[in-house]
Amino acid sequence: MREANGDLGGLGLRPRWVLLCFPPMAAKLALRLRDLDKGELLVGEFDDRAAALAWLRARPHNMEVIGVASSTELAEDDELELRAAMRPLDEDERALAHALDEARIAALREHIAREQARFESDAAVERAAMADADPLRPMTIAYDRHDGLALADPADTRDIPDVAKRAVLAWVAERNEWVHGRRQHVVRAVVTVWPGPVPGGDESERCHPGGQFETEPGLLDPPVDR
Repeated sequence: MREANGDLGGLGLRPRWVLLCFPPMAAKLALRLRDLDKGELLVGEFDDRAAALAWLRARPHNMEVIGVASSTELAEDDELELRAAMRPLDEDERALAHALDEARIAALREHIAREQARFESDAAVERAAMADADPLRPMTIAYDRHDGLALADPADTRDIPDVAKRAVLAWVAERNEWVHGRRQHVVRAVVTVWPGPVPGGDESERCHPGGQFETEPGLLDPPVDR
């Protein structure tokens, strides 16, 4: 843990500064700070509010005050008093703060770009694997009362055959019968089906066990094939 003790601004105040990534030590009042020279986020701890107010009025050069640390509970009036007491940033300090903010935003954008590239690469690999997969493998279909049927896996580019659509809609209709007595209806469902011949030839087993559905209040007509 990095810790700096010293007489700040010749005021005889000795706050302890610790990196934010470590839990701050117990203190009566703590402020979140940023060292504009190094870009480090710090916590300055003070023995009482008066000490913090005095330090804020003579805030050291290139030490930006971000706010009150989350571990410190203050009344709204006290927090407003602390804000009013803080010496504002001068032109050079504002330039340093702006540069740090721009660097942080640039790093965030770079991270997002890397993650997006990784996601697209993984998706391309998955699509390639799907293209070589058995077209008659089980198909997971999402049902929505308003939007109809769609493949649950966006990487699955197969068309939903009519036999699979009929099976899913029949499955939904059966669940609607289950919840009819509670004056509800199925609004969404996810069902896995065989899109081609059913192994063993039993059409009643076209829908795999384990389908899930959500309901909403109200009685509706049977679902419409879309």
